[in-house]
Amino acid sequence: MFKQKLALNRLEKEIVRYEAAPVEKGMILFYGSSGFTRWKPFWGHRPLEEDIRRKDGSPAAVNHGFGGSTIEEGLHYYDRLVKPWEPRAIVLRFFPNDIAFGYSPMEIVYLLAQFCNRARTDFPGVKLYLCDAMPHKKFINNALWQKMAHQYNELLKDYCDSNQDCVYVCQSAWPGFYKNPEDAGDYSKIRTDIYIEDEVHLTQEGYDIYRDLFLSVLDDIL
Repeated sequence: MFKQKLALNRLEKEIVRYEAAPVEKGMILFYGSSGFTRWKPFWGHRPLEEDIRRKDGSPAAVNHGFGGSTIEEGLHYYDRLVKPWEPRAIVLRFFPNDIAFGYSPMEIVYLLAQFCNRARTDFPGVKLYLCDAMPHKKFINNALWQKMAHQYNELLKDYCDSNQDCVYVCQSAWPGFYKNPEDAGDYSKIRTDIYIEDEVHLTQEGYDIYRDLFLSVLDDIL
């Protein structure tokens, strides 16, 4: 087991707010860190639930992004934020905060695998979408971060390739994040105009691009 690198209840207030909302079963559950957390009107953006809908226009998704969370926190809150919703598919997005708290790429993928095992047991037939390391303007010139991101992406893809119920979501190579299509996948050549002042989170234009990525990835289940 891993030593505790953070207080696992530090985001408890956000969890309580989610628990106060009606439970919607059988949806696509988006679960992860602040890229999902901020996909809400509170942060000045259209809600994820409005952007990700079925092809007939009906609701398809529930957004349970919380704080700048890690996968260990995602596991910690699984019984409260995932299990009651009985999702038909789960989109998992972690990595940046995990690295900041000292987890290695291998540890993150190991913990993601534990999450997936729990989901398979609880929701037979569930489809799992695992997102690679998201591009961020802040790390354009950070060679160490990029090295860890590529290592994480390789490990995550290997895991997805070995499990038929998993889909590898390649955020790092989505063309919309790059000015030139041939640069897709190069973290040092991402667009810089779709990030807010903190150089980590997306503008509304950035979320429009993010929406298009997930509409493409989830096309066969929408």
